[in-house]
Amino acid sequence: MLLLLMLLNDTSFIQKSPTKAIMLSAIIPGGGQFYNGKKTKAFIIGLLDISSTSLLIYNVYQYQRYRTEDYYWTSIGYLITFLGIKIFSILDTYIDSNVINAQRSQEKIKEKVLRF
Repeated sequence: MLLLLMLLNDTSFIQKSPTKAIMLSAIIPGGGQFYNGKKTKAFIIGLLDISSTSLLIYNVYQYQRYRTEDYYWTSIGYLITFLGIKIFSILDTYIDSNVINAQRSQEKIKEKVLRF
């Protein structure tokens, strides 16, 4: 776990990999946001992701236990919520990593222009 945190927090990378950000976001709740340096957003998305997953699992369990229609529709609602949060997280990390890369490219261009 410590190695993973060190890898995510490594600032020596010049460019952020959108693919790496997407994979981390898909596997680890808030991982892609943390990789992009957005730690507050990573905490919030991670919390939402874990909460929606927990509620989904609980309601599926309750539905299997009691077989009532209330738990069925609640489970469907939590599934949609979970998928929405996961899709938002993945898209957000992809866009953030591309924005970070564009900003760093502009900074490099400005540095080269100022040298001449």
